[in-house]
Amino acid sequence: MTERRRFRRDRSEINICIKYILFFENFLAWLIGIAFTALGTYILVLKEKVVRDVIDFLLDPACILTVSGAIIFCLAFFGCMGALRENTVFLKIFYYVTMLCLVGEIVLAILAFIFYYAPDVRDQMNLFPEKTFNEAIVKYRDDPDMQNLIDSFQQSLGCCGLSNTDDGYKDWFKNLYFNCSIENKSPEKCSVPPSCCNLKPGENINLLCGGNVYRIDEKGNTIENDLSRIYTKGCLKAVGDWINAHSLVIGGVALGILLPQIFIICMSRNLIDQVNAQRAKWR
Repeated sequence: MTERRRFRRDRSEINICIKYILFFENFLAWLIGIAFTALGTYILVLKEKVVRDVIDFLLDPACILTVSGAIIFCLAFFGCMGALRENTVFLKIFYYVTMLCLVGEIVLAILAFIFYYAPDVRDQMNLFPEKTFNEAIVKYRDDPDMQNLIDSFQQSLGCCGLSNTDDGYKDWFKNLYFNCSIENKSPEKCSVPPSCCNLKPGENINLLCGGNVYRIDEKGNTIENDLSRIYTKGCLKAVGDWINAHSLVIGGVALGILLPQIFIICMSRNLIDQVNAQRAKWR
């Protein structure tokens, strides 16, 4: 009986598998965070990026890459060192921040559901202000990265403009260059960007295919021309249609992202309890 008690007292309460799985997982994430931060910072310095407002930040992939890398770097550091050194302070920081990220992802999923499947609730809550998207359209020519990002959305999703309507192409008339008015002297007036073009398979993009989707008559009225050569629905509308068509795949990917996070959170909580139990045994 005495030998059994001595064995239980000498046996460590800390599970080596949990400790080193958590360590190596966070070490890998730490390296990824360094790579993302370094690459994003290099791009920002190379192009001498100046962030003037929230839109400049949110629609710049380099900014998103840099901030995401820094967050991953810091969070993985606490998880890595907390597991390696059995430091409960670091482990608790990692646990609570990771839990907060998980809750944030679930909230985003709920907001996406509200946006696409409960438009009445969306309008009442005012969760998705149109002003944000209008500013992105207005600043289209001001930032090459923002321009490339919007063009990529439009080409990939087969859409034009950022609104959640079937006539999203009209968003572009809010832009200084594409505005359809007599006062506008831009050669691109009454047009949309070439990325709105509805191309046939194998056809190369024509920089003029989005030109003159509207025209102005002698009385100053805008008259719609042939729209068959461009996409007309807004990108948010296109995203909603895509989600409806691929809901099962999206659900599977979401589970594939959330379940590993839940597993890591459980491991970190378990390791915290094991370290506390080991300290209590020492006392």
